[in-house]
Amino acid sequence: MGLLLVFLAAVLAFGVSTVSGGGAGLLLLPVLGRVVPTSNVPAALTVGTAVSTLSKLALFWRHIAWAVTRRFVPGAVPGVLLGAYLLKYLNPLYLEVLIGLFLLSNLPAAFKRSQPADEAATSERAGWLKLSIIGFLAGFLSGLTGAVGLLFNKFYFRYGLSRDEVIATRAANEVLLHGIKLLLYLYLGLLTGPAWRAGAVVAVAALLATAGAKRLVKYLSESLFQRIGYGAMALSGLFMLASAGQELRTTENLRATTHIFGGDLEITGWWRSGSVTLELEIDDSPAIEQPVIFAELPPPAQAEVQRVQQGRPLIKLEEVWKLNDHYYEAYFNEKGRIKSVNIRE
Repeated sequence: MGLLLVFLAAVLAFGVSTVSGGGAGLLLLPVLGRVVPTSNVPAALTVGTAVSTLSKLALFWRHIAWAVTRRFVPGAVPGVLLGAYLLKYLNPLYLEVLIGLFLLSNLPAAFKRSQPADEAATSERAGWLKLSIIGFLAGFLSGLTGAVGLLFNKFYFRYGLSRDEVIATRAANEVLLHGIKLLLYLYLGLLTGPAWRAGAVVAVAALLATAGAKRLVKYLSESLFQRIGYGAMALSGLFMLASAGQELRTTENLRATTHIFGGDLEITGWWRSGSVTLELEIDDSPAIEQPVIFAELPPPAQAEVQRVQQGRPLIKLEEVWKLNDHYYEAYFNEKGRIKSVNIRE
């Protein structure tokens, strides 16, 4: 059932990808995350997207903007090597949250009037250094997550490439990176059986979707193509944020809660076994609080807590930071009501 879901999602994602200039990988990240382990998702995705990239090269070869590719690839190769290496040490979910926010920020561009290609080309042509830096970033992020090509769609649009040139040039820029990533994932032991199976399903779906969508591309105007591209970026960002947020909530206990405590509004953020609280008081400045235990207090603060306790049950202790101020706060149960006392060293 899981692989069937991957197949259906991949057909839709690669169909959208072909008519929007990319984004299938980002749309598939949440789906693959439910079928294979998180660390194997980039590997499974790369298997499928590599096949899709090769099919796009075959279909759009004559539209490749080689001037861009010659500058893009030399920076991308070391980037993808570094990204794939760090995959074993970094959790890509946090990176997906940042990427998702950036992609979602492109939503307004989907409703703006597109800049003419020749005008964009005149104003946004980049030199060797800028293209190499963009290539390095694309390779690095791709090595960590498996697919971020859509992240750089804005660059291709502003560089003045036509719709066919965007599809072809992106494929030319990424085909070598996919090959390098596959070798690295294989070496790092990330191309497991489930990753190969999911990747093969994605590959078959990619071939079918790309061939079918190729006929549709020629009917799209340059303006509509760009609008669809920006819309796909925003949609991918929304998918990534929802998926990464749910995964972080499950694996890292990342969550937030709000409640009224002692008459003040407290917003608490949880991560793993720790938490940080933002307290909003009606008649005072905001404060950042973190729970502490009595043994962690400095000796003077411990003595002060014992002095003011006066036999009342101690509910909790917090370390408090305010603008130009730092102290501890002790909460006591005083005849069924919560009483707080500021403790200073």
